[in-house]
Amino acid sequence: MTGWGDTARHRAARCGTVRIRVGPAWTVARVGGGVHAGGMVTISCSCGAVTTSRRNPLRGLPLEERMETVRTAYSAHDGFLTLEVDCSWHPGAHDEDDEPGTGCVVLVDMDALDACEGLPDDERRGLTALLGISHVRGRVLPAPVEVGSVRFRVSPSFGFDSEVTYVVHDGPTTLLELTCPFGGRDELRSLVELYRAHGPAAVVQVDGLAPRIGLAAAVAGVTRARTPSVA
Repeated sequence: MTGWGDTARHRAARCGTVRIRVGPAWTVARVGGGVHAGGMVTISCSCGAVTTSRRNPLRGLPLEERMETVRTAYSAHDGFLTLEVDCSWHPGAHDEDDEPGTGCVVLVDMDALDACEGLPDDERRGLTALLGISHVRGRVLPAPVEVGSVRFRVSPSFGFDSEVTYVVHDGPTTLLELTCPFGGRDELRSLVELYRAHGPAAVVQVDGLAPRIGLAAAVAGVTRARTPSVA
């Protein structure tokens, strides 16, 4: 399985044009290893507004509907879930001085405890397992790869634009960190193959080139440059 697709219901949740997601929203969502104690979720908007709430868009839904919501969510990663919701969820939506604009994109961050709220133990286990499958808008992301001390991974980014972040670490050293649109499962594999063939310096070269020409083009270019020509 490489993707779950995108439902019309999910697409209809948009308020307008996608913008860059503010960092503090994700930071608030992840304090202490969970979203918030006491069933709190974090609501953040592309305009910069952030709040916490006890409202839960999954509360009261049967398991089947929750599973479908997770599959078609904005993103899921490492037991955390991000849902795109309509503008009635906008922080301060009922405040005349802080109404959502046409360009607002509103996201709700929650952890597995919030997503499983009210479910019996057997159903919790099934939903928690599904939350462990990383994806962005239904496109399943490849699992991390380790080659010796070097770890390659891709995860949902902190933005409001459905992008992903590629990171390559060699112990405490970051060889590559790139946020970009997800180009498919072969992209992470190509980074691993580049490292195996040409070492860490080649990955660092890609890190410098990819923001300008794209990840796939950068990997291809570095590979060509480092591969001896055959007369």
